[in-house]
Amino acid sequence: MIVLNAPILTQCRCSSFNDLNIHLCLQVACFSVPLLLSFPITVGVLIGSYSGHNELFDFWGSGIRWVETETSIGTFLEHFTIVYWIPVGIGAFVSLIYTAGHIWFPRCVRMATTDKLFLRPLYCGILLEQSMMMNRRRDEDELGEHKVFKEDDDDEIQSELLDPSAAKDKLRTDSTPMIFICATMWHETENEMIQMLKSVFRMDCDQSARRTAQIFFNITDPDYYEFEAHVFFDDAFEAHAHDDYEYKVNNFVKQLIRVMDIAASAVHNTVMKIPPPEKIPTPYGGRLEWKLPGGNLFTAHLKDKAKIRHRKRWSQVMSMYFFLGYRLLAEKIPLNRKQKRAENTFLLALDGDVDFQPHAVQILVDSMKKNRNIGAACGRTHPVGSGPMVWYQKFEYAVGHWLQKSTENTLGCVLCSTGCFSLFRGSALMDDNVMKRYTTPPSEARHYVQYDQGEDRWLCTLLLQQGYRVEYCAASDSFTFAPEGFFEFFNQRRRWTPSTMANILDLIQDWRQTTKKNEDISIMYMFYQLFLFCSSVVTPGTIFMLIVGAFNSVYHFDITVAFVVNLIPVAIFVLLCFKAPSNVHLGYAALLSIIYALVMLVVLVGLIKQIAENGFCSVTTVFVITLAGIFVISAILHPQEFGCLFHGVLYFLSIPSMSMLLMIYSVTNLQIVSWGTREFKTAAPPDYHEEQATTVSVEKNMLHKLMANFTNSEHINSEYVFSFGNLFGCICCPSQEVKEKTMKFNTILERVVVLENRMTEQVCGVNSLYSVSDLPCDSEPNNPLEVLPFSQNENSFGGVVKRENPLYKEEKQIPRDELRNPFWITDEDLAKGNIKVNHPEENEFWEDLISTYLFPLQDDKENEKRTNKKLTELRNTVCLVFVIINALFIILLFALETISEQTGNISFRMPCNIEGLKGEKVQPIVLAFTLVFGIPIVLQFVAMLFHRYSTFLHIAASTELKLKREVIGGSKEQKPSVDETIQLVHDMQAIRDDDEMSIASDYNIEPDYSDVDDEGGLKSTQGNELWANFRGRRKGLQPHRTLNRAFMKNFNRLVSEIKDDDAEENDKEAIHLNAQRKFRRFEKRSVHTIVKMSQADKEYKQSVVKHAHKWNEAVKKLGIKGQLKSTNQLNSFQDVVRAAMIKQGRTKLGVRPGMSQQNTPIPDRRNAKDTRSSSSDPFNERVQPKKPSTPSAWGRLLEARPNIPISKFETMVKQKEDNQAASSTEEISDEEALKEW
Repeated sequence: MIVLNAPILTQCRCSSFNDLNIHLCLQVACFSVPLLLSFPITVGVLIGSYSGHNELFDFWGSGIRWVETETSIGTFLEHFTIVYWIPVGIGAFVSLIYTAGHIWFPRCVRMATTDKLFLRPLYCGILLEQSMMMNRRRDEDELGEHKVFKEDDDDEIQSELLDPSAAKDKLRTDSTPMIFICATMWHETENEMIQMLKSVFRMDCDQSARRTAQIFFNITDPDYYEFEAHVFFDDAFEAHAHDDYEYKVNNFVKQLIRVMDIAASAVHNTVMKIPPPEKIPTPYGGRLEWKLPGGNLFTAHLKDKAKIRHRKRWSQVMSMYFFLGYRLLAEKIPLNRKQKRAENTFLLALDGDVDFQPHAVQILVDSMKKNRNIGAACGRTHPVGSGPMVWYQKFEYAVGHWLQKSTENTLGCVLCSTGCFSLFRGSALMDDNVMKRYTTPPSEARHYVQYDQGEDRWLCTLLLQQGYRVEYCAASDSFTFAPEGFFEFFNQRRRWTPSTMANILDLIQDWRQTTKKNEDISIMYMFYQLFLFCSSVVTPGTIFMLIVGAFNSVYHFDITVAFVVNLIPVAIFVLLCFKAPSNVHLGYAALLSIIYALVMLVVLVGLIKQIAENGFCSVTTVFVITLAGIFVISAILHPQEFGCLFHGVLYFLSIPSMSMLLMIYSVTNLQIVSWGTREFKTAAPPDYHEEQATTVSVEKNMLHKLMANFTNSEHINSEYVFSFGNLFGCICCPSQEVKEKTMKFNTILERVVVLENRMTEQVCGVNSLYSVSDLPCDSEPNNPLEVLPFSQNENSFGGVVKRENPLYKEEKQIPRDELRNPFWITDEDLAKGNIKVNHPEENEFWEDLISTYLFPLQDDKENEKRTNKKLTELRNTVCLVFVIINALFIILLFALETISEQTGNISFRMPCNIEGLKGEKVQPIVLAFTLVFGIPIVLQFVAMLFHRYSTFLHIAASTELKLKREVIGGSKEQKPSVDETIQLVHDMQAIRDDDEMSIASDYNIEPDYSDVDDEGGLKSTQGNELWANFRGRRKGLQPHRTLNRAFMKNFNRLVSEIKDDDAEENDKEAIHLNAQRKFRRFEKRSVHTIVKMSQADKEYKQSVVKHAHKWNEAVKKLGIKGQLKSTNQLNSFQDVVRAAMIKQGRTKLGVRPGMSQQNTPIPDRRNAKDTRSSSSDPFNERVQPKKPSTPSAWGRLLEARPNIPISKFETMVKQKEDNQAASSTEEISDEEALKEW
């Protein structure tokens, strides 16, 4: 049996290892070479063994002689050649090498599935290596790759070298991942906004480096992607009526504008000045568009709740329909290409306070690439903050991801892809039963709980029911701010808990259809979820009886007394949840949590004592040690998160509060459908940082945070306040702060006094600001006007002239066209950016979408009453079922425990063979606790081990392993790898103060690369020392610095270095020292890459130098050398280049520069991805002040063709100008000019 099974097991392991090596992108070294050499090496060993006269067989103990020992080696080979046809075998082997030549050129993605790697899932056991090689699929280019790259003529300008938008168009294919970052904001603080913006700026740097590396260094980046960042701002405007036109954006939007420069400066490690955003009115409110330093776009969609439905779910509906329904489906490409692009279009859902790295997004994209059936993927979320509540959440999040999510991913699918950091596939969301159903408004009471309280979980439920897989990637890390206060934490979980249970129950009820459609969800997995659901329901009763048992064992209370002692505070809490206000039962829950924590501390001491007395002869000892061992091993397998293990003590002390009180609070407040967090926060006004005082001590802040957990600080105005709900309160050191209502009344009184002093004037019925003496209307006063206050003018009370008081006169606002000139767009706090008019077709799309799905819900008091009544009835029903189940469970355990103490027939003692120790008596409570908590944890631990193995493979596949580090004096002509080139570009595009001017005045700004000439060499300019001293002394405004400018400066220096090294032919050590001197601020790895480039073959170096020459020639041909050195603070590199291209394109079209249209149009839907690519034209006369208005397209045509009769042409012009639609199509847009160029 051993002889028969050994080859079978060996072949199985060989097949699995081959599959693994291809997953890890080690196909050539660990798959192709071993399989190809296995046959000749085996034949060689057999032939070589003959020369030893069978000593090798004797060594292995084999008694079989495969050839006679007295035959000579020559005779044997001659006989073997003639009989066994060695030439034929060699020919067949060469044929195999030729046929399986594709195994030497793998192009598969990381962690690809087995069906994408091999034609058949099985192998041939007789010819193992041959079957494995022939079974390997050819990694052909994707069928959707319709992008055709043509070689540019030397006389033509390569636009991708100058314009990032053109580079994106050239690099993007149908399989290129397009990531739309969709963040939702509401009442985020300044720090939270900076956290998210820093992540976007990191993505901008990474994408720019990958794009630039492919354009200038001729590499193919398998991880290249494109992205746009979008923020959907809920309730972004001041409250106003429908007929009120004079309103502005709120302080949260202004706060976002202020922190853009702060976030950019933090990422680039230098003071940055981002250009002001372009302001665009839209049917849902408006949007602000920034151009990031890397050439990507950042858009803030400002939602007006008077025009569009607000809240997070409806913001997600906006993003889905806009990116997938308008931007993607409107492209003029075949249907199969649209499907391909939809599969590679991803929506990255973010919260407004999340922090992540580009590598985390790349890991999620890798998961999407390996399996097209994956509809969503989420990563590991780390809570950020300070205080005991955050410490508790750190361990809770760790256990939830280590055990729960990994188990769901291993046994079936993850049920919830968290909305704070998740990647959704566009084609999965476009499913009619997903995106269409996601727009369903709540019509029943349970809909408010399932749809709106946990929108991310409901969206995942829809994906699972449609057959898509939701995956968890532990290597993708993100960080989000967690609630730091007890009240905020309970309100957050009050929203999460019912939504979680409602969606799980919905999935369980639909188990037949779900298991039929979704191949990743089995019936056993549904049983696992059902078991967890039932365990969650009886968790409060289990914890209740655990506390009763603790009183009985530790404090030696009678079981009945312990039951009553524990029942009283819990019953009071339940009554308060039904009758008292929210702040009362939250304060009581906080107080009760402290008491239970103290009880659990004593229980912990009792457990330690019991473990010391009974040893391993106790169920408690086995359970506690097993549980602790699972947590410790899990932490060791997650070494970067090992610190979370130390918060486990706080987690243990909080078990009664978080497992019993929190569940009771969530169920009894089921009728509350508010968000629960960030509802009462206010943003700092624009001048807040200039006026705020910093005199509050650290001790005072800490005391405020401590006391805030036990009071409602919204209604009490004092320095230190402690209250027990509304029963009593203690105020210490009352403050002198003025109440908000008092300030409002004082302001109103001051305004009344001012208005009284500026009342109407008696001037022939015409209102004036002053009153005058009673004079006839047709007479002229002999004396100057005697200006008196209205209250002191006696003639004002008895005259015959009609007077009007503006206080009582209704002010009617003039209606405004809010799609062209809204009032909010003139707000000075929005910065002085360009104002653009949105495309009419996009406005039509938004109007249709709003009228169909997103129209704002009207405030209907009767409907609100009916909804509240339904929610209350649902709450009562759920509470009744919840109470009955837990009451029956508690009574059952209490009865069994009482019978066990009286008779002892139910309990039993554990067998113990250890001398001096006595087996513990096992009680029903212990068994119930073990079943409810022990079995799931052990199952989750086993599943976690498998998931950690897959995570290790994913990390290994995405990590570049260097078996041999090249040292000075190594081999020459080695091209740098893709990762090395991208890292070099990262350093080359980094904006540094020593390379570029970081401080300058408004009118004399040093150009970004004034010290670089057009030929790529360094140019010694006069006054460098003066500028160096000036930079050290003066602080001023920042020029607009982009990554492209910084890169081109360093790229010309790099080309100069390559030329010098090629001409001098220095050794590698000299080249390395020279590179270190010229690029002293670069990392060692980048310097090493520069040395590699200098030592590469001539063809590679010529291609790099050629790009530099083409760039310099393009600058000369466009005539923008002087513009690139412009002192205009808002002219970026991309703006100057695009303006020059537009100028030349219009010249080709017969349009003179300066005669372009006044408003830059937006392209139509067939090129929707470029709708926000227009920029200011520094060559265009329309941007200069005091210029005449721009003629229409027909007027430009009239100037271009003077030979046409004027009378006939004027008629044509008038007819065309009357037709607005036709006129808009005749406008020569910037995009048309670029196309002609």
